[in-house]
Amino acid sequence: MAGLAEQSTDELFRRWRHGDAESGQIMAQRFLDWYYAIASCRLGEAGGRPALERACQCFAQGILTVEQPEELAPWAHDLLLQELNAHGGRSPGGDQPGRATGERSPTALLRSASAGLPKDTLNLLALAYDQSFPMELLTQACEPHGGHPHAVLSARYQLKRWLSESEGVAFVELPVAPSSDRAPLPLYEAGRMLSKAEDDSFEHWMLSDLSLCRDVAEFAPFALALRGGALAAYGGAPVARRATGEEHGLFHLPDGMDPRKRAWFAAGVGLVLAVAAVWRAL
Repeated sequence: MAGLAEQSTDELFRRWRHGDAESGQIMAQRFLDWYYAIASCRLGEAGGRPALERACQCFAQGILTVEQPEELAPWAHDLLLQELNAHGGRSPGGDQPGRATGERSPTALLRSASAGLPKDTLNLLALAYDQSFPMELLTQACEPHGGHPHAVLSARYQLKRWLSESEGVAFVELPVAPSSDRAPLPLYEAGRMLSKAEDDSFEHWMLSDLSLCRDVAEFAPFALALRGGALAAYGGAPVARRATGEEHGLFHLPDGMDPRKRAWFAAGVGLVLAVAAVWRAL
């Protein structure tokens, strides 16, 4: 299993097509984690759940129509985007407590960081996640701190480390020296990529980098709160407060989900295909 986990998604797909059920199971979990990260970042866990469930169902029903490995990721991504767009595409922000935050408000946790982080760090984050703040002014604000977008990425990881050490938020991805390759990450979370093509390219990258995928997923409640203006008081141009959402935690299926559906989500591709007809009858 450990060796298979290191294989590329394309290689897992090839093995599954040749009858390797274990490869199919790992591939299925990889796509579920990927879907979860994208849906949670765009709509929040609660808001993204219907789109996630529907996209997973369509994935199970349609994967046998995919013949070539290079077709798999674009096909799967399109499925998810169709469902996300049907549910709003991307939330402007909100506050969704859950297990990942210890049932505490992400907004309250972010504001508590004012006791331990420099005001400049909070200011950069407030401005970076405010879609209404001009990019050229954000770039100017970043200049004294290493330039944009690296200064914002550094501020993001400073915040994650503080939340982990001071508030006990169970983050896994806490690099000591953030990779410059991840510089676009805050832009993606803030919904400030220059085009849909850039958004799509970043999300495809997440599938090939599971560490990046996990980073996006575990920070999703805080990205949502930042987009909603959680740190607006520290920014140069406060954003309007947005509506909050209902709570659910990271990496957990909702407690109220039907047990049969819960089992379906945990299954590998091979098992998913086997029970797809049962799902449709539920």
